[in-house]
Amino acid sequence: MSRITIIGGHWCKPCTLLKTELPKVAAELECDVSLFYEEYDDSIHAVSQLPTTCFTIDGLEKCRMIGTDAERVKSFIRTCMAYDSIETFGYED
Repeated sequence: MSRITIIGGHWCKPCTLLKTELPKVAAELECDVSLFYEEYDDSIHAVSQLPTTCFTIDGLEKCRMIGTDAERVKSFIRTCMAYDSIETFGYED
């Protein structure tokens, strides 16, 4: 199962912004990957900056994005969709 997870803090304004904007961008790009938000906890998250957004398939991280830049968010969503397609349909030789 693939998922996009935003790791952020409720006190972090960029995290709050990304939490509301990422679902809008995903809907605009017709991304059907599940979106989640997790409150940052230094005992379980290995991140150096907030917000950090991770794309995982079956618990294995495939790509990561730091920040809230609108163009990077769109590019990240497209990358996640590509990984998800490869996982779903496989490689063709």
